[in-house]
Amino acid sequence: MFWGCSSLTTVTFEKGSQLKTIGGGSSSYYGAFSYCSSLTSIEIPASVETIKASAFKGCSSLATVTFENGSQLKTIGGGYPSSGTFADCTALTSIEIPASVETIEAAAFKGCSSLATVTFEKKSRLRTIGGGYVSASKSHYGAFSNCTVLTDIEIPASVETIETAAFMGCSSLQTVTFEKGSRLRTIAGQGLSTGTISVTHGAFYKLEKLMTVDMSECTQVESIENCAFHGDSELQLFKIGMKTPPSCGFAAFSDINSSSVLKVPSGCTDAYKAASGWKNFASITGLDE
Repeated sequence: MFWGCSSLTTVTFEKGSQLKTIGGGSSSYYGAFSYCSSLTSIEIPASVETIKASAFKGCSSLATVTFENGSQLKTIGGGYPSSGTFADCTALTSIEIPASVETIEAAAFKGCSSLATVTFEKKSRLRTIGGGYVSASKSHYGAFSNCTVLTDIEIPASVETIETAAFMGCSSLQTVTFEKGSRLRTIAGQGLSTGTISVTHGAFYKLEKLMTVDMSECTQVESIENCAFHGDSELQLFKIGMKTPPSCGFAAFSDINSSSVLKVPSGCTDAYKAASGWKNFASITGLDE
């Protein structure tokens, strides 16, 4: 609709707007406001339930995105390969995700290179932080991939799945914490080698400044998949609240810090020491030690 309107500086919605959808598509280009390079801020009406892929992609001056009180937003769109709602909004410095959001799709904030703060409104209903990969081109498109100044994040308790490459390329990320009462079940990843194609796109793959992951509130985790934390060479402390070790995929924790410490529930250290995948940690001790 307004694609490529490079002189558009302001967008306002009438009070009481009943707008339900801000449109977009799977293409990297054709979103409702994609490449409106002079647009600096926008407030999304409370009535909006879906913002589709590419809607604001490439709005390189968009520094402020706010959501009207009482937001009904459920989906922040995205998809292959970088057609996220706010992908490449390089001036965006912070975002607060409304509590109503259930899904942040793949590439939603990919390449937001000034995004330093991501917060979630209290009582968040977010279930999925999206991501994906293309094996042929070895490209990734996580919800927050290549957000290069993001240093820390707290994942809402409601999140059940963090998909492949969700935070891949977040080169400044140091701390990941999961909110009390976490319902997390899966941290996804992909790691394999088939002929001349090699694919390694874990959710937190090769984050060389990541030092602390606090999953001590996570008691429902079922799997940490292939290469999920592979190559996190500064990972020093990993806490998890599971009494039974979750299954680990291929190279889930390979090439982490050589002096890394894993802290697990009291009385469960022997189980983790015997479990495949968890042996990469130099030391395994109780959470209360």
